[in-house]
Amino acid sequence: MQTQRVLVVSIAALAGLTAATASCASSPRLEAPVGAVHTATPPSPPETDIFAEQYADTDLAAFDDFRDALAGYGAWVSDPRLGTVWIPSRDVVGSAFVPYATAGHWTWGQREWVWVSDYVWGWVAFHYGRWVEAGARGWAWVPGRRYAGAWVSWRTGTRPSDGKRWVGWGPVQPTWYWKDGEAVRTGRLGVAGFVYCPSAEIFARPLTPHFAGPRDAVDVAIHTTPFRGREAAGDARSLAPMPEAPTPDELGVALGDVLATPNDDPNLQRAWLLARPSAARAAGYGPRLEEEHLKEWVAGSPRWIAP
Repeated sequence: MQTQRVLVVSIAALAGLTAATASCASSPRLEAPVGAVHTATPPSPPETDIFAEQYADTDLAAFDDFRDALAGYGAWVSDPRLGTVWIPSRDVVGSAFVPYATAGHWTWGQREWVWVSDYVWGWVAFHYGRWVEAGARGWAWVPGRRYAGAWVSWRTGTRPSDGKRWVGWGPVQPTWYWKDGEAVRTGRLGVAGFVYCPSAEIFARPLTPHFAGPRDAVDVAIHTTPFRGREAAGDARSLAPMPEAPTPDELGVALGDVLATPNDDPNLQRAWLLARPSAARAAGYGPRLEEEHLKEWVAGSPRWIAP
């Protein structure tokens, strides 16, 4: 099987060029951010708001809740620079793997971009934690416990040579690393590298054929700037250090071309289920959630997800 390589343009390079609960019936406190809530009495805060309460990114539950879910698809290692990280197996992701670029696509829902991964473990590593480059080891995932649709930063701009709007995104790096079971703050917040595609193709499936290739990526990068839009909404999600992101409308995407975030995707359901401490506890995720106990909550009647 051929692997398509994705060119990642780093900001450092740019600077040189331009400046279901266990026994579900007993615990109704499960929710998804999209769709109806199946509970007899209205809860408070609303169960549909997964941002009403949040974990700290450096909560140790990032290890307890996610270690086993990732273990079968890569290796947990101790890196002298990055601390304890998880590195996906190249047998699983290939040698050209790039987070938020390989094997997945973008959707839009609940006022945020949501990355829908094709990997069965994607519900963890693209909605929790941060990705960093680990030299010859490739990309490494630093555990984190706060949910987001995608932990990325955005660049936008128009390239004069073709008149196209372009959009780029790259994984936001962590401000901590794990050493001897404790989170150590680093104070650094950067982006490892960006991939770019025409704004009109942001919802393409597959997405990789639309990425700027080696001959264009640097030129595209030069004509984009970090997105600076509206001030963050004054709600719970502003607690997370999430970079500002353009809306599809700001990218020039017509409403009819927007790909809505699916509320029946099993991977997203897992990510949403564990976003709030109370929901994770109600699901019996302390620290493990068994596959047969995962329940899907969507508009209409709830049904079981087949593993």
